[in-house]
Formats: sequence, C-alpha cells, structure tokens
Amino acid sequence: MNRYIPRIYIPWTIIMNLEKAIHHHFSNESQKTIAEVLFTANWLENKIAKLLDPLNLSFQQLNVLRIISGQVEKIANVQLIKERMIDNRSNVSRLLNKLCEKGFIEKDRCTEDQRVVYIKLTKAGETVMEQGKNAIESIQFSMDDDVLKQLNHHLETIRI
Repeated sequence: MNRYIPRIYIPWTIIMNLEKAIHHHFSNESQKTIAEVLFTANWLENKIAKLLDPLNLSFQQLNVLRIISGQVEKIANVQLIKERMIDNRSNVSRLLNKLCEKGFIEKDRCTEDQRVVYIKLTKAGETVMEQGKNAIESIQFSMDDDVLKQLNHHLETIRI
C-alpha cells in the first residue's frame, strides 16, 4: 500500500542558530549538544501533541494503548505497561484511569491475586490507537535513511 507521507521540515536556520535563538553561548560542544537534543525533543513533543490533540490523547496515553495492543489478546498487566513505557516517569495508574474514563481500556482484577490488574483494549481504544499511530507515523524528517541511521546510532551512543 503506497500512501503519501508528508515530511516535516526543520528550517536549517533554526538548527544552525540555536545559540542566537536562545541568546546563549555554550562553553563546549557537549553542553551545546545537550541543549540541541533538549530543544529538538521539545520541538518534537509539541508536534506530537498537536497531532494527538484532536484525538484527545497524550503521547503517554498513546504509548499505553500501543503497549496493550501489542500483547496477546490485547491484554496486559500494569507491571508490563510500566516496564515498557518510553517515559518511565509517567504515572501509569493515572494514565490508566484517564484511558478507562475515555472508554479506551477496561480493567479487570485477577481472581487469584487481587493486587494484579489486567488491562484490556476496547474497540474504541483500538480505533483511537490506530489513528494516533498513523498521526505519529506521518512525521518524517528531511534526511535520507543513511543519515537517520547515523543519527540514531549517535543518540544510542549518548545513552551508553
């Protein structure tokens, strides 16, 4: 299936002039890299929030729905969701309560151990998850795959 994926272009002037944009001179390249990564992460978070806003979803809520969707029978327990969250600072209980209020998930306590809660994706949850996934996948960068692979490698290396 060929579908048109719009590309989001980052103006080169913004990338090249971060020091001018924030009126700060960095003492070394490491400090500048930290600012560049944070600046870009914030820019990307804002793009994602705008795409998900019509769906009444946050990125963290979409992340939960995608985790559940990837499980057998679209059911997961709370611990598994916590372990797989992209943002490990997320309050999973609060996210689950919000998703339950919206009708995107259902909670079911384990009969053998009341501490274990199973989370199941509803039809509405599947639908909104697909819409959110498609919205996120519409974000493309104006770099070829080789450059993106290098960038991904460098970002992974930073986290070592």
